[in-house]
Amino acid sequence: MKLWNLLIQVKDVIWDTLKIQHALNKGKREPVSIYIPKGTYYIGKALKIYEGTTLILDEEAIFLRKSRDALIKNGSSLKKYYRYSGNGHIKIKGGTFDMNGNDYPYNNTAMCLGHAQYIEIDSVTIKNVVGGHGIDACGLNHVHIHHCQFLGFYDINGDRSFSEAIQLDLFVKGAFPKFGANDGTITKNILIEHCYFGSSNEGKMHAWNRAIGSHASRLDAFYENVVIQHNVFENTKDYALTPLKGINMMIYDNVFINCAGGIRYLGVYKGKNMHSLDGQKSGKQGGQVLDVLNNTFVNCRKLNTIHIRSHKQAPHQNVSIINNSFLKECNAIQLTAIRGLTVVQNNLLPPLQMLHVKDQQIALNE
Repeated sequence: MKLWNLLIQVKDVIWDTLKIQHALNKGKREPVSIYIPKGTYYIGKALKIYEGTTLILDEEAIFLRKSRDALIKNGSSLKKYYRYSGNGHIKIKGGTFDMNGNDYPYNNTAMCLGHAQYIEIDSVTIKNVVGGHGIDACGLNHVHIHHCQFLGFYDINGDRSFSEAIQLDLFVKGAFPKFGANDGTITKNILIEHCYFGSSNEGKMHAWNRAIGSHASRLDAFYENVVIQHNVFENTKDYALTPLKGINMMIYDNVFINCAGGIRYLGVYKGKNMHSLDGQKSGKQGGQVLDVLNNTFVNCRKLNTIHIRSHKQAPHQNVSIINNSFLKECNAIQLTAIRGLTVVQNNLLPPLQMLHVKDQQIALNE
């Protein structure tokens, strides 16, 4: 399969979007590699990236939003995509995706990625987002996000407390409006590592409300094989990590600094998230296997440092909190409705508040 190597040198502001999109359109026919040199490129409409494309930006290249739109997406609203059959095998490396929220304070998301498999985001800076997400990873299989920075968020109306820098999502009504069938396709097999989440300190921008998480689920739908490791989360206004019920989640060797709360992990037992995709059934469900290992929490003082909760009729199964350090002032750890809990080898463990916990092994402040 032939690989195109294209060098883009865009200098006319008016045509930046068209010229870059023209290069990306080569990916409609066959795999293409596109290099964007140093410079600032004004993006007036969300760029579309296609199957098998590698997009490499110089470390001093900037895609600067000049509209209400997103910056890049891997699909079109004119097409239907199902399961993981959309534009995948995509790599985006380097550069800055600047949502320009101080000058364009409109709710949107920098990267909208859905219905695909094998997506890699490497060494990218995403900054100055208003209301939306840095990356909306909806209905993706095999995702690797690494060595990235997520800098600056503005909750302009105060009603986006749930906005994450990286949203792990599934295709249900209202979840992902850009494109694709609402067929329940859920994100799984995802690795997020060596990233920083904080503020850009530019204009009205502050740190993210949440760094990584989900706020949509359905009965018998699980976020599977999620690994979040070697990241730094700083000054989040809500819990830094907010995953919903999953199967095999590991949160390993991260640092949480001055976050309102560290980790919140919920089962589903009320509201639309407990219904089946077709709405014909409903039920309570917890997750299976959550490991919180070797993390450092510093000054998590507003919310619980760790909050793990399900329902006593559908407890989480097998939760481990091992070898973590809790420094300076850290609030209590809330543990509700868990079967199979291990809390050992932690340093300066905060108070534990437990309810409906069975089969536990706990050692305090070893």
